[in-house]
Amino acid sequence: MMAKACYEGLQRHRSSQRSFVLTRSGYAGVQRWSSVWMGDNQSLWEHLEMSLPMLCNMGLSGVGFVGCDIGGFAGNATAELFARWMQVGMLYPLMRGHSAMSTARHEPWVFGDRVENICREYINLRYQLLPYIYSLFWEAATTGAPILRPLLYHFPNDPKTYSLYDQVLLGASLMAAPIYRPGVEHRAVYLPAGTWYDWWSGDRYEGPIHILAHAPLETMPLYVRSGAIVPMQPVSQYVDEAPLDQIRLRVWPGNNEYQLFEDDGQTSKYQDNNFSLTNICVFTQASQTVVEIAARVGEWTPPLREVIVELVGVGEQRFQDDGKRHSLQF
Repeated sequence: MMAKACYEGLQRHRSSQRSFVLTRSGYAGVQRWSSVWMGDNQSLWEHLEMSLPMLCNMGLSGVGFVGCDIGGFAGNATAELFARWMQVGMLYPLMRGHSAMSTARHEPWVFGDRVENICREYINLRYQLLPYIYSLFWEAATTGAPILRPLLYHFPNDPKTYSLYDQVLLGASLMAAPIYRPGVEHRAVYLPAGTWYDWWSGDRYEGPIHILAHAPLETMPLYVRSGAIVPMQPVSQYVDEAPLDQIRLRVWPGNNEYQLFEDDGQTSKYQDNNFSLTNICVFTQASQTVVEIAARVGEWTPPLREVIVELVGVGEQRFQDDGKRHSLQF
């Protein structure tokens, strides 16, 4: 009721703008009024590990906009723990670094150049993935689907996924296998049925298979399903730094369909259908991969921008976004 009262008060006093409400607890249904963080965790490897099943369970319960304090709220994170937690935190629907006033400083640069550079890389990746993540929030708001998902969500017929809590899916396309123990630079990763690609190296795997992933401190193992369509934007320092004049569609060979959701990101006009949806398909035809971008549907028009369609490992094509249908062959 506190979250609901806060939400309704903000609606009354700034009805034309969206407001951000954050609460530490609530019953199922609280997602209608607020995002949620998981409370006062500690700077412990075990709490980094626990965050994954906690957030996935919240998502399965309908509460999708959730996160944990990166680095731990109570206690002092080590450089290695902070770097690994920032990598995992890039996946959290609510990505927030936070600590108590009584702890040591937890800014990335406190831990030295190596950790600062790792944090910068993963924060930059988070900003680049915002179009993909934003569409996941739309999906959560309209269907109740979680944003951060356990593997069993997409592979319910594979018993190996039922107790697999330390690998997570961000949406349907990206799968991470984070490191959550000190001194670890390799870990076993389970890839369910289908074709998977290593996000970093491009290596291809045919599942179901267990692999041993190399994960030095700079790397969180990250994989992409075949047919994935991942919209990305240029790196920015904050969301509204500049108009989005370029969007990159990273596409992996396969067969898939994807909907990109967009709106102004600020107002409540999306509730009056002032948004746009773009349907994107990838499929194989003869010896070619075809990417079809349907005509944009909806009342919202993005700023002038260039669209780059990248078939990963093959090449890219560009065009000015006119909202019309485009069919590209690779």
